[in-house]
Amino acid sequence: MGEPISTFSVIVPVYNGAETLEACLTALVGQDYPQDRFEVIVVDDGSTDETAAIASGFPVRLIRLRENRGRIEARVRGAREARFETLVFNDVRVIPERRLLKGISERGYEPTIPEVLDYDGSLWGFARFFYLLRCRLYAPYYPLSKDRNEYWITEKNFDRAPKGTGCFVCSRDRWLASQPENKGKETNDDTRILRMIVATKPILRLAGVEVRYIQRTSARAVLPHTFRRGPLFSDYYLRPGGRYFTLYIAIWGILALVSLLSALDCRFGKAAVGLGLLIYAGAVAYLSRRLSDLAVVAVCLPAVAAAFGLGILKRHLAGAHRLLGTR
Repeated sequence: MGEPISTFSVIVPVYNGAETLEACLTALVGQDYPQDRFEVIVVDDGSTDETAAIASGFPVRLIRLRENRGRIEARVRGAREARFETLVFNDVRVIPERRLLKGISERGYEPTIPEVLDYDGSLWGFARFFYLLRCRLYAPYYPLSKDRNEYWITEKNFDRAPKGTGCFVCSRDRWLASQPENKGKETNDDTRILRMIVATKPILRLAGVEVRYIQRTSARAVLPHTFRRGPLFSDYYLRPGGRYFTLYIAIWGILALVSLLSALDCRFGKAAVGLGLLIYAGAVAYLSRRLSDLAVVAVCLPAVAAAFGLGILKRHLAGAHRLLGTR
């Protein structure tokens, strides 16, 4: 496709990632690639756990930030201090195969997203639920198959294709030129950055070069993470002009109308509850691919929706508070 890329700076931004950092760094420093042609930079974003101690046990460059400033700032710091011009951003929960750098080098193209293995085949629990959700949200681009083993992400299919920067290859100049103005922790950096990049050059979703994502599986881990994702989703998709802004406003309008009518006549409230249960049953059936999935979705959907919705509500309440405070 192009001339091989010979050198890489691998940047691992991490905040309290001690749980998976050792596995991540073991895979990165053990790459089947000449050691003098890549470096690994760990940017400790103000962690309060054993992150720094674990990173210090590996042959990596450790950059420690005094306070937690968010992934955007951590990545920019790593990009600015990188020795090489081609950057590989690798999140702490992403475990690359040994030939990641070799495969990217041979392909000779950036920006690139390697193939992400994010489903372990579980037939129960949150792992199965999120797999089913991705299948519906990103069809026909997910999951990859023999007929569609790699593709280009462009402005045309941007909203339909799965994407992210959990493992992402990009030139330093391209990355720094695509940073959002707002670098706060609740800024949807993935979507904003990738949107700016595809406006100038398509992103290759590469097959045959794999990384494994260590998915959260317990309710204790999944629900707080989903809550934190709510504000990020809201920042991009629910802003005025965003893809789901009109739908979001319509939902709130319908809820307000239903509440008003229910207060005036309890019979209407009972009918609304019945309709809500019917919609819920339809959503469960829509997401399921086999009979056993009905139970998975029925249990996981309400919990995930509640956590996600509360995260969105938190952001909007905070925005309203700031707005009122300026008056």
